[in-house]
Amino acid sequence: MSLRKIKWAALVMVVAMTNLACYNTYTINKDELRKLEASVDRYEIVEVLADCPDESIGSLNPTDGVLFAEAAPGDAADGEARATDARIRRVEDTDLRGCTLVPVSTVNALTLLIAGGGEQRVTPFNFVMDNVQLVSPEYDVLVQLDQVDGAEVREFSTWKTAATITGVTLVTVGTFVGISLLAPSEQSFN
Repeated sequence: MSLRKIKWAALVMVVAMTNLACYNTYTINKDELRKLEASVDRYEIVEVLADCPDESIGSLNPTDGVLFAEAAPGDAADGEARATDARIRRVEDTDLRGCTLVPVSTVNALTLLIAGGGEQRVTPFNFVMDNVQLVSPEYDVLVQLDQVDGAEVREFSTWKTAATITGVTLVTVGTFVGISLLAPSEQSFN
């Protein structure tokens, strides 16, 4: 393999790693998507069940195993909010049934999976679903609910990000070392 082909292969690997890394992607169904719609009760984090086997999710009631945790007033010292003061809607570990538990907040990317291969971006807790349609005013989305197959939730991955940064650094340093080792020696000015 020539040096030119090795350079192109390294470049393709770097581009692929930067596009694939940094996020974990999970698929949720419509019942779990309903937990992420706008409601009167505001939650900072809602736990949903993702990547479930088909037979296990059919037996789940969307409200089974849901706990509502709220910080007691006066827990924060001097009126400062703490990370533990957040309202969290939890799913008990015993109700997983082969699914992955994913905490979702407004920073997570949420993409609707529409029948026929279409996709639409929405923000968690900023859309409304009824029996007929899903409406997201932020992205001007109006989709018939029977066309929605589910959604993809993207969660930031610290380990994938660290591996990507390390990989790009190693490729960059390796390229400079390779160039310096393979470059022909030249005469200096005297």
